[in-house]
Amino acid sequence: MGRIKDLLRKEPRDWFFGPVEPADAVLPRTKRTAVEAESAYISLHLESMRVSVGRVRAQTFYGAMTSTVGLASRSGQHAELVAVAAPSALRGVDPQHLDRVVIGTIPLAGPVPYRGSGLDIEIGLFTFPANYLLAPYLDFLGEVATVASAFLPPAGALASAALMPPVRKGLDLLFGAATDARLEVGLVHTWHQPLTGYYAVVTAPEPPGGFRISAGGRLFNPDGSEVHAAYLIIRLDAHQERHNWEKIPDIFAAYQVIDDASRRGDLVAARDALAAFRRIAVFSPDLLAIDAQRLYDLVEGLVKQAFPGTGTAGGTYTNGLPPLADVPLFLREPRPGGRPAT
Repeated sequence: MGRIKDLLRKEPRDWFFGPVEPADAVLPRTKRTAVEAESAYISLHLESMRVSVGRVRAQTFYGAMTSTVGLASRSGQHAELVAVAAPSALRGVDPQHLDRVVIGTIPLAGPVPYRGSGLDIEIGLFTFPANYLLAPYLDFLGEVATVASAFLPPAGALASAALMPPVRKGLDLLFGAATDARLEVGLVHTWHQPLTGYYAVVTAPEPPGGFRISAGGRLFNPDGSEVHAAYLIIRLDAHQERHNWEKIPDIFAAYQVIDDASRRGDLVAARDALAAFRRIAVFSPDLLAIDAQRLYDLVEGLVKQAFPGTGTAGGTYTNGLPPLADVPLFLREPRPGGRPAT
């Protein structure tokens, strides 16, 4: 992080950043919820972006978004998730055809467990003079960044260690002086306590009454006129469930070892594999502590059912354990004491 911060120092300081409310009844009024440590999985999405005619000087240009989101990991270390996107609507565009907003949800980070200690974001919308090599280069960086940031270390340690350095080097080359990259709108911000809802970054001061967001992702002034300055609209969400938990690499691999042992009827190997699974699950950086412990308890119960020799009336899973996705990790009542998550 730091590239966008350096560029923002050169920009005028009358930009706006803050929460925005709906412009009409179609989009429900945002319920802003404070996210406490170990209470929810948070995610950040870019909902829409706009490039201003007045800020683009190239004959034709490409637009690209890059972001880095930083947060505390289970070990207490700082983890960073990188995203790169080049919407097709901002490829080879000339300034005379900027009378539209690029709408479409782009994941920036998450879902990841919120451990506390705040949430950092550095995001920018850039324009580049059109170049026939630029589109595949941006696509490549975006695909690699997606793989490298899918899970937090150490669950995604292999991908992060192998792929993140090339992504960072690629971004440094892309946004270097040789490409004539221009920052259209950007943000460097820390939520010391994240609040869910919509946020806007606008290259214009806030009007009396504040900006409003429509159901279509467009930004409006209080009088109903559309905002024509460059802007980004970000959505911060918090949920008590993680939708892709069964794809966490180290948990999936450890579960398969238990499954293999149960299929062979090898009780000793299954017990050893279960002990290894406990270490991996309970300390997973990608699960809240309460969910990690529950997952282990569920898998331990499955092992007992698979082996009658463990002192149960088991033997239910004689042909191996059920697929990991079928383990009912989130089929339960809301966790006690947890704050409601949107």
